[in-house]
Amino acid sequence: MEQWWKRAGVIFAGGAVGTACRALLLHALDQQTVALAVVNLTGCLLIGVVSGWWGARTSLLRLFLAVGGVGAFTSSSSLALQGIQDPVATVVVVVEALAGVGAAGLGHLLG
Repeated sequence: MEQWWKRAGVIFAGGAVGTACRALLLHALDQQTVALAVVNLTGCLLIGVVSGWWGARTSLLRLFLAVGGVGAFTSSSSLALQGIQDPVATVVVVVEALAGVGAAGLGHLLG
């Protein structure tokens, strides 16, 4: 088993990469709701691929990609905040959550 600081380091590094990727994508897509949907659904697909590829095994690369990278890339808390703004936004949150489960399942199969 890796030492805790190695695990923490790769998670931190993955988080930095994931955050940078999210910021770039949100900047590139001017429409906030669409950008968050793209980020979160892409993240769901990626976490599914990692899960399917590695199964239950834990490695430093999996921690970098899944816990750090995808964890920081997605923004489900922002999505939840959008959902309390009005009834239409709540529908968007529910639909995106269901689509995210489907994307994660598809990614798992692809992995």
